[in-house]
Amino acid sequence: MSTPIVVQSQTEEIRSPISPVSTTHTGFPPRPSFLSSSIKTSFHLKKWRWWNYLSIFTIVIILFELCILVTSYNLLQLETSPIRIVKRQYPIKTYTHLDTNIKSQIEKGTRVYHITKEFGPAVTSELGRTVTALAAAQQASNSTKVAIVMPFYTYLRRFITDKEIDMSLDIRGKRAGQIMNVEFRVWKMMHAFNPPVQAPSVYEWQMINNVNTSVLITPQIPPAPTDVVPVYMIGHANRRPFNQAFKCKSAQEIHTENELPIEWRDQYFAKAAATFLAHKATASDEESIFAPIRIVPRVDIVHIHGVSNAYVAKHLQDKKEADDLGPRPPAIVYSMYDHEEEVKYSNSVRNVRKFLDNLAERESLRKYVYDGKMFMSKLAMDRAEAVTFNSQTLAADVVEGRKDFRFKELVMDSLLKKVEGARFYGINNGVDYHSGEYPFITDKLVSKKLGYPKYALELIADKPAMYSTDPMHPLALDVPETPTYWTLSDRTKDFVSLFKDRAKRNLIKRNFFSEKDLKRPVVLFRGNFEMNKGLEVFEEAVEYFVKHDMRFVIMGGKRDYPFQALDALVKKYPQHVSIVSNGKEERRIGVLIRAAADFVLVPNPYDNQGTEAFEGMLFGSAVITTGAGSIHEAIIDRPLYQAGMRQVSVAYLDPTVVTELGAVVTSYEYFNGYVYDEEDSESLESAIVDAAKDFKRVRKNKALREEFVLRMIRGALNLGWDRGHYQGPVHEYNQVYELALEDRFIPEMQRHEVEQEHDLVSRLQDVEVDMDWE
Repeated sequence: MSTPIVVQSQTEEIRSPISPVSTTHTGFPPRPSFLSSSIKTSFHLKKWRWWNYLSIFTIVIILFELCILVTSYNLLQLETSPIRIVKRQYPIKTYTHLDTNIKSQIEKGTRVYHITKEFGPAVTSELGRTVTALAAAQQASNSTKVAIVMPFYTYLRRFITDKEIDMSLDIRGKRAGQIMNVEFRVWKMMHAFNPPVQAPSVYEWQMINNVNTSVLITPQIPPAPTDVVPVYMIGHANRRPFNQAFKCKSAQEIHTENELPIEWRDQYFAKAAATFLAHKATASDEESIFAPIRIVPRVDIVHIHGVSNAYVAKHLQDKKEADDLGPRPPAIVYSMYDHEEEVKYSNSVRNVRKFLDNLAERESLRKYVYDGKMFMSKLAMDRAEAVTFNSQTLAADVVEGRKDFRFKELVMDSLLKKVEGARFYGINNGVDYHSGEYPFITDKLVSKKLGYPKYALELIADKPAMYSTDPMHPLALDVPETPTYWTLSDRTKDFVSLFKDRAKRNLIKRNFFSEKDLKRPVVLFRGNFEMNKGLEVFEEAVEYFVKHDMRFVIMGGKRDYPFQALDALVKKYPQHVSIVSNGKEERRIGVLIRAAADFVLVPNPYDNQGTEAFEGMLFGSAVITTGAGSIHEAIIDRPLYQAGMRQVSVAYLDPTVVTELGAVVTSYEYFNGYVYDEEDSESLESAIVDAAKDFKRVRKNKALREEFVLRMIRGALNLGWDRGHYQGPVHEYNQVYELALEDRFIPEMQRHEVEQEHDLVSRLQDVEVDMDWE
């Protein structure tokens, strides 16, 4: 019995230097550590052969080729395949514009729905700015009732005022014959173009239904009815991937693609918008029970803006044929903005098919398909009652053969048919005053008691129009041959110049201006700091401003122009130059600076919009400019060598008392600008010197200064969307709407509908008789 014990002890003595005996989960003892270390050592000492390196190199090459293959495939999918189109010659037609001497007879209260991807707080292009300006001017004119239909971009959530309605539409699934019913919500936003500034919010606790509730007690000022429009925003759907539609964090992302392809997004919006319009055209829940049948229709005009919304016209046509648009279907107007790009816009047939309600429609759509893609501009032209371009000159050049563009064969047949039917017109844009900071109504000035007096508008409205009646020169101002007589008010508060001085005092209180700036001219540059915008002239111009004691304010956003160069001017001339480059500061005092400015500097030699120049004139500021670009016809240069000696005289009510109150100013002057040659430094100095001399003269006489300011505002108002006397782009669009409504197909009333109307009228008459009898 003792022998095994001795052996066990010897074994333990041998193992103890290595490790204690232990077992693994398999029941076997683990491999000794000296064996595992020897294996590792032999592995690391193993010599690699050439075929090992070759194998690794081959694997790397295969992976690299695979990456190239996948990338190339994705690029090929994105690349647009070439389109084969037979070149054709088209007959030259004569373009005939609208007769602007005839007042539009459109019924007051006509309901116009604008279909757009951009509007108001969601604007990134000229299209969005044009739609916003047009809607603002139309609503302000009070001739039509305007509404907007656009996507609900998620960053607009804070603007929502109410939920409009929950709706649904059908979309084809992946499997043959599969139909998906997706639901979406339409939100409502009341957009005020010039919202009133509200007093600071004050809340108090009140018991409501036995619940202590915080209640806003500060009176809220509602916007004027002519300054606000309803905006109906189509929300995303409840099924993937359409639940990703219109999701973005800012306006810069509204055209970017996410999980939802752009073509699907456009198709979804078009079908959802048409579904909503059908509801508005037939919604009986919004109609009074006492209203007779077939009174005012819910939707009169559907104005489609841009080719990405063109397919709305097709969906509306389908609903019209299905009698889903009520007894008076809306007329459709289609507007193009960038014709060369819009004619090339297309959707693949596969994507279009996904949103078709009836696959049998493919045959009727075949004429719009080239190489598997459906081009939308031609389709919208065929479905619309009228088509417009945003340029009258361009419309005339296209029709009369002077303007050629690529892929014109896609649309020219349809376009010439509209010309033959007098349903194609070019309408120039006006200068937008209503959707921006309009100095007569903007609450940013009115709330500070700095809003310009309405008396000035009445004075200008009584004066003959200065806008050109030549359709080829829409932004030109014609100089009258007779003088202008300004009968000034006998009240000081009716003078615009008074409020410009008040704006300067307000800026002095904010420590932005000094007391010197009350008596010296203020020159404003307003725009982004970009290359090729003429900002290089600042260094030279500032020297002349300092020499003639003028204050120069540079206001705008930082872009690619070196900001250090502008900042150096401020450091060198701190008493004469200021910069406002912070967005928050511009929102706080920007409108005050614009009201205080006596001149605006517009150095851009390639200015095609003229926004800064025209808006400067609207605030009563003369323009120092190169006069280049599209604004050259609107800028009337000052007569040379007459600075400080203008042909303006003042007749006072009492010659013994020199006062501007009630005075009559006779002016032979119509200039609104000081034009210089961008390549001639002497010309620039001459323009600045003349401006300084003219300001010095009018500063001494309040009547002369008021005439100077009124002259600038008059020129600006003659370039707006509504130019008074039923003239301007707003009234031209009203004429187009009137023509479109003439072509609107109205189904004949069925016999049972006639009987229903007669029965309802007779019952209403019986009620009136009974009430009279009582």
